Amino acid sequence: MLPNIKYELRELENEFSQGPSTRVSRNDYWKDTIKPEIDRIKQTFIQEVFSFEDERHLERYIQYHQQALIQLMDKSALLLANAKDGDKYFYDSFNNAFEELLEFIERHFTKYFDQDARAPQGYVARSRKDTKANIRKLQKSLALKQADEKLVDLMLHVLVKIIDGRSAKSITYRKIMYSKEIQKELFLLVERQLEGVALNEEMRQIIYYLNYNSTRVLTYHAHYFTSLLDNAEFRTEKIEKLSFELKKVTQAQVKPGISYHQDAPSLKSQLIDYLTVELEYQERLQRLSSNSSEPPSNNFMDGFKLKFDASVSQLAYLIKVFLETRLIANNNISQVMAFIVRFVVTKKSENISIGSLRSKFYNTESGTKESVRSMLTSMIQYIDRS
Repeated sequence: MLPNIKYELRELENEFSQGPSTRVSRNDYWKDTIKPEIDRIKQTFIQEVFSFEDERHLERYIQYHQQALIQLMDKSALLLANAKDGDKYFYDSFNNAFEELLEFIERHFTKYFDQDARAPQGYVARSRKDTKANIRKLQKSLALKQADEKLVDLMLHVLVKIIDGRSAKSITYRKIMYSKEIQKELFLLVERQLEGVALNEEMRQIIYYLNYNSTRVLTYHAHYFTSLLDNAEFRTEKIEKLSFELKKVTQAQVKPGISYHQDAPSLKSQLIDYLTVELEYQERLQRLSSNSSEPPSNNFMDGFKLKFDASVSQLAYLIKVFLETRLIANNNISQVMAFIVRFVVTKKSENISIGSLRSKFYNTESGTKESVRSMLTSMIQYIDRS
């Protein structure tokens, strides 16, 4: 036991360590001995929370009891597996008691619960059993709906890792939680009336939503984006397809506080960077092609640029508002951006980078929205005065 940390499980653990013996009826033993102690410990946990002034101490308190319960669950599960028939009730009762307390801590002290702690072997075993059955159901349902096999394998890979032959000691709460989220979203998806291409698109949205930021996912998307480019005949079509993918990824919803790799950059940010670099490359090739084919112009307007008394961020959001409200009727966003960087300057940027414009177009900060709102309000006030 760590110093200066109260241990609330002592009475329950002492009762467990005594082992099975001649006792009152099974129901009475649970009702009179185990259940009251479980309720007392739960109430103590709740009361103790208010006695901690430092959250770090509270976190140590919760995680200390979490680790103790995991060890007790493993011990009771092992003894249960090797117990005589007459003793199984005893070990099963304590295993259920430890599990109930652990679930109580996880549910009521989620902020302090260590998701990266090793999950109890019994908990892992049940998860493996449920996951194995669910994989078969999902494979069958998705195949009937003509889902892309590569995409299905990619998503089910998370589940396969839970049920493979590795030791239960390598399975953490976070991994099991993530696999359960995948299963929940996929079962919701198969209930919808979607097939083929539409179904595949929704599966990719689930990948973004659950921040499935693995190398396998990035590799899949690299091949997927390349296939889109290979199917495009003209450079403008390639740029438009990449722009559309960038828009979908940027606007994708992401569930807070969840990821496949906790310490890796988010999938969304990595895909945005990938698409932005690819777009800039395709646009650079298009400019080089256009410059080599255009004859020199003697137009007196050459070199003229429209100057905006706004920042690049404000300009990008204004363009987005005009496009979304259809005040600008052009459908090709990339062409609109190419026009802006060629013929527009801002109060601080004589040469606007298309990469900067695109980044600010798809990622608008709240301060930018407020400043643009103020601009538009001033325009309305001018109209009213006139």
